[in-house]
Amino acid sequence: MAYKTDGSSHATGIKNEDDLIERLQKTARTLYPQLSDDFEIVKRGGTNFKQDMEIVDGDTTILISAKKKTDIKTGSFDWVNSSSATKTIPCLKEFAKTVKDIGDLHDLKGSAKLGVLNASHKALSELTSEDIRSILQEHVSNKNKGMKVVISETRTGKNWEYDFEDSPLNNSIQNHTPRVQLGDGIDSAKIMFEDDEGNTIDHGLRIRVVTNNGIGALIGKSKANKSSQGVVKIQQDNIPGLISGLGNKIRKF
Repeated sequence: MAYKTDGSSHATGIKNEDDLIERLQKTARTLYPQLSDDFEIVKRGGTNFKQDMEIVDGDTTILISAKKKTDIKTGSFDWVNSSSATKTIPCLKEFAKTVKDIGDLHDLKGSAKLGVLNASHKALSELTSEDIRSILQEHVSNKNKGMKVVISETRTGKNWEYDFEDSPLNNSIQNHTPRVQLGDGIDSAKIMFEDDEGNTIDHGLRIRVVTNNGIGALIGKSKANKSSQGVVKIQQDNIPGLISGLGNKIRKF
């Protein structure tokens, strides 16, 4: 699967946020009856905020994380897309260093790409359950504490809203054992969970160990981006499964 590094994904994400703000202006009091007539919606996002927007009403603030899909039946969305996770996990720290060295030493895209893929697969193979638990706790659960997640399907105009802390995924992050399940991917793998009774739980999570702006930017041959570094992505696959698994904890609007 190809990932866009030309900024278009960011632009469409901003448009989705604008569309969602307009929708929430009309429906927020139905979703959150405690709001007064004077509430306002404030855009956040960027590097300083995990939430994409806030509904502010006096002393009440509702945090919103906006997830956009053209069609919820295809593709995924990100929970994490960060270089910070590579700084605390030994095998990921090694991956990030290798990526930097490749950028310094290579000027051929093919050989640089092969080197990054080899480093990615090595890091995935070495990740322990404790490593995965640490990443999920710090970068998913902690950063979505108190967050309302809104999934928008632009094809139909449908939206779904739920509390992250009430989700089965958050429950597994807190209480179950995660593990990496390698498969056909070189730079990605599934994350599965095991409960206390030995049952395997699949929340549709995938970890990707990749570069943030592609190989061209890494070796200085991209017009769109001047640099690239190693990052960790935690992606949500099977969005219909996520929605159905939430049962009555999720609302459509």
